[in-house]
Amino acid sequence: MSQRAVEHCIGRLITDDQFRRMAGVSLSRACLQAGIDLTPAEINLLSLLDLGSLAQVSLCLDPGLHRTARRVGQ
Repeated sequence: MSQRAVEHCIGRLITDDQFRRMAGVSLSRACLQAGIDLTPAEINLLSLLDLGSLAQVSLCLDPGLHRTARRVGQ
């Protein structure tokens, strides 16, 4: 289990609206496209997160911490 990859995924789920939407359809596909290498067990555990709650956390952050559309994929 890679703690760094898990933290990267959670960070993207909070700060990147497009990534969060993609994860709502398929977390494994979103992570694959973003280059986040997670084990199947990690994907299963992260899939249990409430994306709506993470979106609410996102609203509490300064907009400067959000990933903008032009930076997606970087």
